Formats: sequence, structure tokens, C-alpha cells
Amino acid sequence: MTAGRGAPAVPAAPAAHWGTFDAERWWRAPELATLPAVTLPGGAGAVAAMDELLAGFCAPGDLLVTRTPMADAVREGLGACGIDVEPYVLRSGAAEDDRPGTSAPPTGATSTGASPTGASFTVAPPTVDALIAADGAARERVAACPDVLPYAVLPDTVALTDRLGRPGLLPPVAVVAEVNSKSWSNALVRRLGLPGAGRVVRSVDELASAVAEFGYPVLVKDPYGVSGRDTLEIAAPGVLGAVLRTLGRQVAAGRRIELVVQRRYARRYDFSAHLRIARTGEATVLGVLMMTNHRFRYAGSHPADPGFLARLDADGYFDTLAAVAEALAGAGYWGPVGVDSMAVEDGTVVPVLEINARRSLGLLSLRLDQRVRESGGGLRGHLWQVDLAVPPGRSVADLSAALHRDGALYGGGPRPGVTLLGGSTLAAPGGRVYCALFCAPDDAPALRRRVLAAAADAGMTPRGASDGVADAA
Repeated sequence: MTAGRGAPAVPAAPAAHWGTFDAERWWRAPELATLPAVTLPGGAGAVAAMDELLAGFCAPGDLLVTRTPMADAVREGLGACGIDVEPYVLRSGAAEDDRPGTSAPPTGATSTGASPTGASFTVAPPTVDALIAADGAARERVAACPDVLPYAVLPDTVALTDRLGRPGLLPPVAVVAEVNSKSWSNALVRRLGLPGAGRVVRSVDELASAVAEFGYPVLVKDPYGVSGRDTLEIAAPGVLGAVLRTLGRQVAAGRRIELVVQRRYARRYDFSAHLRIARTGEATVLGVLMMTNHRFRYAGSHPADPGFLARLDADGYFDTLAAVAEALAGAGYWGPVGVDSMAVEDGTVVPVLEINARRSLGLLSLRLDQRVRESGGGLRGHLWQVDLAVPPGRSVADLSAALHRDGALYGGGPRPGVTLLGGSTLAAPGGRVYCALFCAPDDAPALRRRVLAAAADAGMTPRGASDGVADAA
């Protein structure tokens, strides 16, 4: 594995960028039982519009394809960062039989809400890959790019590249689905003898046994949950009983159980490493980020300081990453990888919590940090997301205007500020905004408070994991 640890390389030739951000949905076997879940209003729309965040990866001349138009406030903010991109917006009205590929909602998913078995389902919109395949102009523009950089490799992604005459360009989708499973990463953790190993369970009896083995509290995770979604903390027998009953009803209806049970650790902090594995198997560590998670959900990330990196190096963390990369390459995967890790209050480092074999918000955070460091002035890039309750008639333009009045918008160069990277679909009753905070490392909490104050000025209220200014400190 390459020893140099730096930011992601920028492709020399024009590349096409697109992505379906709920990628795990398309890797997950449709017959798997689901855990009880609670979702925020507007969350599905926010995820569908996350493809605009890929602008942060774009070099001059690159093509960005998005599901929905980018708001002027977002495009202008990106321009201040030196990212001049005019996304190609896909046709939204393509007939269903015009969409080649394998897009289909999970079996049993008919509407948003709860099924008679107690599971929550949401009909999946078509992947961006399938929409590109159905849009002739989009296909032509993607085909004209020497390089293609999808967010993740899905069945529809491979179908699209095959249709464009580039078979074998991406790793096999079966391999990608396998290595993204928490069951696979947990098996790797056990094989390498690393701390933090959980137990894969495949029945209600095995789940009850694993909880008894670890003791309360435990975390129960769907093998394809992401950013805290489909992760459930079980802290008491009553909660376990309710979960067992819900799963039992689904099994009786023909579904099967596959879940990962892990001990609930007293976390000190979360961090992640980001790698790129070449088709030859050679791996390069691109960087390490400190992460902020709220209730198991990603909330933001920022660069790790040199002292922390030195401690990880002394503890053998980067040797573990080399072993992870070797296992991924051995399984047949190449491309970007994120490895989520944590440090426990007793000093133990859990080096592999899960593996994301795709692009990620962490990789985006590294790229943004690279961009601002290149501008000089000692600024660093911090990525932060905030969920907002939005009154009727308000949008991301109102938030941008409030930040402008406060003098907090980033204008390029060495002056600190905020760039709104995503949030074009922000509307009542609520949604999510992604912000790049460009500032000295110690100034990020104050800049987050200014964002929340601007949101209040625009009539918006933080909600969920973003609730309150205290969380921004």
C-alpha cells in the first residue's frame, strides 16, 4: 500500500460524475427483514437530491449529471470555491419501459409507511443510472467523457456502462454488493483478530442469544444500513421483545433475517480513513478524517491533526488498512473505499466498524479540504450537514441571503466562510443542507453557530441531530 497519505487525485481528463446516494438499497437482498425505523419528513427528497454534492469532485471541463436542477444559491457558492459547473439535469418524465437496467423497488415495497408485518417500506425512485440510460442526450454526453466516476457501482451502473460500449470498466456488481455488507466486514474483522467484532444472526432465536451474549446495551444493524439508518439500540428486555415480535411477523410472511449485533461501546470519538484501490490491487491512503456522528448518523467531518495521525501510525492502524485493502482487492473490488473507525473511552481503537466501497461524504470532505488548502491562508475544509424545519415559501435561497447579510458566505481566498454545497430542493416542511466550512480548525464551532443563526433569521429551525446551537459547539 502506498505510504503517502494525501488528498484524492484530480483526474487529468474530463470525467462524468453522477450517483444514486441510497446505493445500499440496491445491494440489499429484497427478501431481508427490516428493523423498525423512524424517518424525518423530507428525508427521502434530500437523499434523492444529494447527487449535486458530486460537484465538489468536479475538475474544470467535467460533466455533472443530476436528478434535479441546482439552485442558483448553490451554484453561486460553488463558483466562489472555484467550482464552475452547469449540471445536466435528467429528464424526469421518461416512461417506465424506456428505462433499461434493473431498477425496481424492493419486494413488498408499495408505499411509504408500515406494512402489515411491521416493516417500513418506501418505493424506490429510479436510479440516476437508469435515468441516464433513458435520456439519449445524457447518454451521449456521458459517452463523450474519457472517464466515468459514479458514486457507487449498482446493477444499473454496470448496465449503463455496458450500453455505452465499456464492458468491464467497473468491478462486478456482485462483488461490490458483497464487500459493502456489514456481514462481510464483520467476518473480516474476525479473521484479522481485530477488536470490535460483532455477531451475524439469522433468526429471532440467534438475535436473542447474541443480545444475551453481549449484554445490554447492544446495537443491531441491518447489513446494508448507512449513516445510522437501520441501526437500532436495544437497551432493555422490553425493546428486545418488541423487535423480536416485529421480525417474527416478517419471517412468517416469508422474509429472512440477517443482522449484525455489536456491543454498544462508550465512544470517545469517531474517525474514518479513505483509500483508493487500483485495478492492479495497489492501494493508496488518501486521508483520515475526524467524524461527528449524532445518534449513529453522520453529521460532519474535518481533517485529523498530525498528532492523531502519528498515534494511529504507532498503533498499527495503517497496517490494518493495508490488510483491509488486500482483502477487498482479493475479493475483486477496486475503486474508492471508506473505512469507519472509532476510539473507545478506555483507549481501545476499533479500526473497522464498517466498510463503504464507494464514494462517500468523507471523500468529498477531503477533496474540499484540498481545494481550500491550495488557495493558501491556512484555512481547512469542514463538511457539515444540518436538517431544518422549513416554513412554506422558504428555500435555500433564503438561507443563502441570511448568510450573506451576516457576512458569513465564503468568497474565495483566505477569508473564512460558509459555502452551501447542497440543499437545492429545500422546502416545507423540511429538508437537509450540506455546508462546507472553510476556516481555521478551532473556528469551526463558531462558524456552525453562525449557520444556525442565519437559518433562524430565514425562519428555519434545526431539527433531529442538528437540534440546538449546543450541538454545533
